[in-house]
Amino acid sequence: MRLREIERDYGDRVRVHWRTFPLIPGEQPGRRVTERTREGRQRVGAEEPRAAFVPPALDAPLPSSSIPALTAAKCAERQGEDAFARFHERLFTAHFRDNLDIGRHDVLRSLARETALDLARFETDYAREAYEAVLHDCAEGAAWFGVSGLPTVILNEKLSLVGAVPTERYRLLIDWILAGEPGGVIPLPPPTERAAAGQSPVGPGEAGR
Repeated sequence: MRLREIERDYGDRVRVHWRTFPLIPGEQPGRRVTERTREGRQRVGAEEPRAAFVPPALDAPLPSSSIPALTAAKCAERQGEDAFARFHERLFTAHFRDNLDIGRHDVLRSLARETALDLARFETDYAREAYEAVLHDCAEGAAWFGVSGLPTVILNEKLSLVGAVPTERYRLLIDWILAGEPGGVIPLPPPTERAAAGQSPVGPGEAGR
């Protein structure tokens, strides 16, 4: 929601490019919803009330891997920006609002159909290049930017923001970059904002998206 707001407000001056970074790269069968899972969803939902977060039922199944959903997102990306935007948003609501198991191929295919993707091309890409694209993004994120957690946003390929960052923090850094990085010193939010968000100053190359 926050990045969509940034895209809307800055228009052509800012472009958001999504990269895949699997939190669960391998198979972890038997994952189930715990009380901690529910508390985490409720906390994130409170931080971003515009997003649709519905706590799942206790002991409900969770995706055993992040790879299938990320591979499907790469398939959508290959069908154009509009197709990716539709699928990306539906994938988000499927997981966080509808509590669907987006680790299952049949669920992902259903979402592709809902968002009017070319299903034949979706299946072809899913079985071929899309998986390799996921691995490439993951390797690049870890090796170049040191990504270790999500969400991580990289600004101008050198400044990283990790976690639920307030929109105004994005604006502060984007405005500084668009102005030509005056002074060569990264601007920081007021101390009260940093303390409330539990943030620390960021610098070039500290992490990745």
